[in-house]
Amino acid sequence: MAPRYPHLQLAAFRLRTDTPWQRRMYLLRFPETWKKPLTTLSRQRRDGKEIRSVPIRLLNDVIAALVPDVITVAKSATIGEHSPWIYSDIEVNTESLFAIIATWVRASSSDAAKVRAILDKINHSDLSWEPLDIDFSTLTWETGDDEVRFDQIHRLLPHVLAADLSAPNISHQHLQPKNPKADPHVDEVPEVVQAVSEFRRCPSPLGASVMNWPPHHMPSRPMSFLINITAQSRPFGNEPVVHLSIGTRRWAHKDAKLSFNRGHSVYLLPALPWLPGLVHSRSFLTAAIEPWRKPAPDTDEGFEYSARWSGGNIGRILRELGLDDRLADPEQLKKAPADFLSATDAAALVYRNGMYSFEHPVAPGASLADKVPLVNWVTRTLSDHLTPVEPLPKGNTVILDAKAFKAAKYSAASDAQLRAAIADTVGRTIGIDIFYDTQHTKNDARTSLSNLLGIELPEETNHLTGKPETINTDELTVLATVRPVGSWGGALVGDESITGNKERMQAAVSSRIDTIETSLGGSEVPTISLVEIKGKKAYSGKQRAADPKFAIKVGLSRTGRLAQCVTATQGPDPLEDEQGTSGSGSDLEKMANSWYDLLRQLGVRSSDFPVRLDRTKINEAPAYLAFWLIRQNQNGWEGITRQIPVAVLIDPTGRKIQACAPMVTWTPLHRAQHEISRHHMLTDQKRTPEEITRFFERVLRSVARQYPSLLLLTCAQNLRWGWPHLTNPDMGMDKLKFGQNPQDITRYPGLRHVRVRTTDRDEVPDSYAVNSKEAGHAPSYWIADDRTFFSTGEKPVSAVRAVKTASKVVGRWKKEELLNHHTRAMVWNSRALEYTVAAIQPGDAAEDWAALAHDLRWATPHYGYSVSLPWPLMVAKQLAQYVMPVELSEDAEDEETPPEVDVDM
Repeated sequence: MAPRYPHLQLAAFRLRTDTPWQRRMYLLRFPETWKKPLTTLSRQRRDGKEIRSVPIRLLNDVIAALVPDVITVAKSATIGEHSPWIYSDIEVNTESLFAIIATWVRASSSDAAKVRAILDKINHSDLSWEPLDIDFSTLTWETGDDEVRFDQIHRLLPHVLAADLSAPNISHQHLQPKNPKADPHVDEVPEVVQAVSEFRRCPSPLGASVMNWPPHHMPSRPMSFLINITAQSRPFGNEPVVHLSIGTRRWAHKDAKLSFNRGHSVYLLPALPWLPGLVHSRSFLTAAIEPWRKPAPDTDEGFEYSARWSGGNIGRILRELGLDDRLADPEQLKKAPADFLSATDAAALVYRNGMYSFEHPVAPGASLADKVPLVNWVTRTLSDHLTPVEPLPKGNTVILDAKAFKAAKYSAASDAQLRAAIADTVGRTIGIDIFYDTQHTKNDARTSLSNLLGIELPEETNHLTGKPETINTDELTVLATVRPVGSWGGALVGDESITGNKERMQAAVSSRIDTIETSLGGSEVPTISLVEIKGKKAYSGKQRAADPKFAIKVGLSRTGRLAQCVTATQGPDPLEDEQGTSGSGSDLEKMANSWYDLLRQLGVRSSDFPVRLDRTKINEAPAYLAFWLIRQNQNGWEGITRQIPVAVLIDPTGRKIQACAPMVTWTPLHRAQHEISRHHMLTDQKRTPEEITRFFERVLRSVARQYPSLLLLTCAQNLRWGWPHLTNPDMGMDKLKFGQNPQDITRYPGLRHVRVRTTDRDEVPDSYAVNSKEAGHAPSYWIADDRTFFSTGEKPVSAVRAVKTASKVVGRWKKEELLNHHTRAMVWNSRALEYTVAAIQPGDAAEDWAALAHDLRWATPHYGYSVSLPWPLMVAKQLAQYVMPVELSEDAEDEETPPEVDVDM
C-alpha cells in the first residue's frame, strides 16, 4: 500500500547562486583604546590576575531597547581582540550611540571619580563604522584584509532576509479555503481574504525574526504570528541553509501576574526615534519588566509589589537619557496591557503561562493551517534569493519491530512477566514504598500497583519501626512499605539566619536530605518509592525555591531508593463510592504511569529487542552507547557550576543497562543513578572541553571491543561544547576526533556513530509530511542525502484533540460546512530530528543505521508512543534527575541555549 504521505517538506532554503545578491552593511568594533579604562568597572579577580575583558551584556541590552535593526554579537570586549561588536544596515549616528555608552558607564559605578576618569579617556570619535559589501550568492565580502568569516555571514544572512519580509507594502493574505468537495466548474468562487499579516522585524536571540503587527483579534484575543529565520550549516560543511520556524506570540491583555524568576519581554514600537540622530524604523525594540517590592509606608506591610524595567540599571539609564515620558509605565503596562497595544508608542507585554488565573483566549502554537501558507508566502517573497529544498522521500527500512515493541510495554505485559523482568534486572527481592499524604492517593497507589504486579499491598505498615511487609510470588519477593510521608514531604524551609539566597537554598536541600536519611535509614535491597507532595501551583512564583521534589529524590537516593513524586489524586465521588476505595480511571492511569516511571528508573524490560536484520547490511545486532553532558551554570539556584559527562551502555537485547561518569565506573542503571548523585550533587565541578573529550575517549576505548557491533549515539546541541568534534565543519565523515588529529573509524572495529540534532536553536526547521493534495504529519524517517536523514514521531494520545486544519485567523471546511476560525484549538506539530550517520564501517549502508536510530524512538518501555530522542540518549539524559532539578536539566543543559523567547511553536 502506498503511504498517505510519501514525502517530508522542510521549511528550509538554499541560496541561489545564479543571480547576484549584494548588500552593503556596516560593522562597528569595540574601540581598543576603551577596553583598559573600562576594565576598572569590573570587580577585582579573586586570583589577583589582570582583568582583560569588559562585560557589556547590559550595554547590549540597552542598545537593543533603543537602537533598531542593529545586531550585537559580542558578549564581552576583550583586550587585544579586534572582533566585531555591532552590525547594522545603516551607519548609526555615533554621537547617539556614545550618549548611551556614557550613560551606561555612569550607571555601572557609584564612584564618581572613577566614572570621570573613564569618560575622559573615551570619545564618540573613537567609534568608526566599517562598510561591508557582501555578496550572499558567492558568500564573499570586501573589507580591507579581513578573511571571510562564515559564522559572521551566517549571522547577517537572516537579518537581510527579515528586512525583505518586513519591507513596506509587503504582506501575507490569509485566504479562506475553498470547499474541497465543491465542483470547480459550477461552484467556482473568488478567493476571500479573511485577514492580512504585515510583518515587522523584531530582536531575536538567534538569527532574526519578523512578527505581524498590528496583532490579530484585538483587543480581546491579541496574538501575532512570528517567523524565526536562522542560517544553519549542513553536516560536514559550511554551506548555509536557511531555516524557518513559525509560531505565535500571545499578548497579555488583562492584569498580569509577573514571575520573580526572570524578566518579562516587552516589545516596543515607538512612533519616533528614541534619541536625536537615530533614524526612524518600522522595527520593534525590546526590553523587559520585572516585579519588585517597593516601599509603601501607608500600608500595613510597609511595602507593595510593583513592576519596573528589568536589570535595575536599565531603568536608570533610560531615565538619564530623558526617556521617561516616552516609555510605558511598567506598573500600568502590567495592570492594563491592552491599552498599550494600540497606543501611538506601542508596547506589547508577552503573555506567559501563569500570568492569569484563567487560560489565555488564544491557545499556544501555530497549526499546519497557518504554518504552510506562511512558508509558501516566504518562498514566493524571497524567490529571487532562495530556493526551497526538495521534498525528502520516505524511508521504508524497519529494524526494530514496532508491534513487538508495543507488546513489550509495561502497560501490555502481564503481571508475571513484569515480576520476572524486575527479578532479572535487580535480583529476586525488591523494596516498594508508598509515602502518602491523602487517603485517596494511597488507595490509588495501592490499586494501580496491585493491577500492575498482581500483588495485594497492605493497607498500612508499621510507622514506628518502619518494618516492611513481605509479599512472596513465584518470581519476586516484595518488601512493601505503606506509611504517611510526614513532614519531610512538605515545602523546603530556608534558615533565615543565612543571608545569601543561594546559600540558604543549599542549606535547605541538605537539611531535607539529612532528615530523610535519618527518618528512613538505608535500604538493603533495590527499592522504588512513590511519594505524594503538593502540586506545582503550590510552588509557583516566589515559592518555586520551596519545591521539595528534588531534595526528596536525592534524599531517598542517599538511602538506596529511586523516587517518583506524585500530587494528590482527585479521589472517588462519595456518592458513587461510599467506601472510599480507589479513584477515577484517569487517577489510576496517572498513578500507573508513575509506577511505570519507577520501573524505567530500575532499567526493567520485559522482553528482548525485536531485531530484524533481513534486507539490511547489518550483520549482527549492535549494543548501544550514548554520551550525554549534564551542564549547569552558576546562575542556577544552587549557585554552582557543573559539567558532568555521563555514558550509558545497553547490550544488544536492551535488557542490560549500565552507566558511568567521572568517579563512577560502569554500574547497573539502578545503582549508577545513586552513585552519580552521591558524587556530583551539590558539588562545584568545572571541567574544560578537553577534560570532557578525554573522558568520552576513555569510555569509548573501554567498551569498543566488548561487542562486535556498537552504535554510538550523540546529541549535537547537548554535547558539542564538551566535544567540539560534533560541530558540522569539524566533523569528518567516517572519522572520530578526540584531539587535534582525526582517527579513521576502522580503528574501532564494529563501531558506528549517529549524531542527532534537535529543533533547539532552530537547527532543524519546521517540517510537515506532504502528498499531492495536502500537508499532514506522519511518523517515519526521511532521506535527505547519503548521510543525512530526518526522523518524525507519531501524535501522542494527549494530542488527540489537535486539528491540523484549525487556523487561528481563517475558517475551515468540515463536512461541506465552513467553520469559523478557532483561536482556542489545540495545536500539535511533529518536531523532526536530524540524524547524521557520521561514521560507519566499510560495506555498511548508512540508511540502515539511520533507520535503527529512528526505530529507537519507540524503544522506551514505559511510554506508549515515540519519544523526543532515541531511547539510549533518553536514558543518559534522565541521569540528570538525581544531580539537579529536572527544570534546570531542561532549561540549562546547554550554555548555547538562548534565553526565554516566549514563543509558542
